Amino acid sequence: MKPHDHDSDVTHFVEITSERVHAEELKKELRKCLDVVESDIAAVGPSRLVGAVTSNDCLVCSLIMHSQTGYFIGPAATTNDCQMTYKLFMNGEGLPSFLQSLHEKGIVYKIAEIAKMSATRALTSKQERVLKSALELGYYDYPKRVSTEELSKAVGLAPSTISEILRRAEKRIISGYFEKS
Repeated sequence: MKPHDHDSDVTHFVEITSERVHAEELKKELRKCLDVVESDIAAVGPSRLVGAVTSNDCLVCSLIMHSQTGYFIGPAATTNDCQMTYKLFMNGEGLPSFLQSLHEKGIVYKIAEIAKMSATRALTSKQERVLKSALELGYYDYPKRVSTEELSKAVGLAPSTISEILRRAEKRIISGYFEKS
């Protein structure tokens, strides 16, 4: 890991899996990456890591954070052709300038969908944080990769609080879906 400038650092919540490389070896390889300045990761099984990784070389993330549009980043995914897909929730007024900054930096992008979210369907910041953690940690996977108790430890809230927050967030999302239909 190399010295870093805190202004350009971006911390990512990551899940890294490999069918061929053991988790401890993945940890060692991650620490060798030049753009990784800090990591707090744990092995969750023989070939899976979960945790926070701080890097200083994520241009897209830096542009999102500096866009000052009010944003929420959903889970990013890597496609088979090594392309990253992001789900961004941001203020529509700042979208043109954000897209212009991507263009100016030479970042090729494709917009899959633009949808308006009404304030009545919006989640609270706590609901967003817990729901995002639940999704990223595998709470909604089948079979579940993390229990309510494990999720509660990860976000620092009681299991009963986690259940209540998730149910209310799910209700808002589902209600919004059916209002739209």
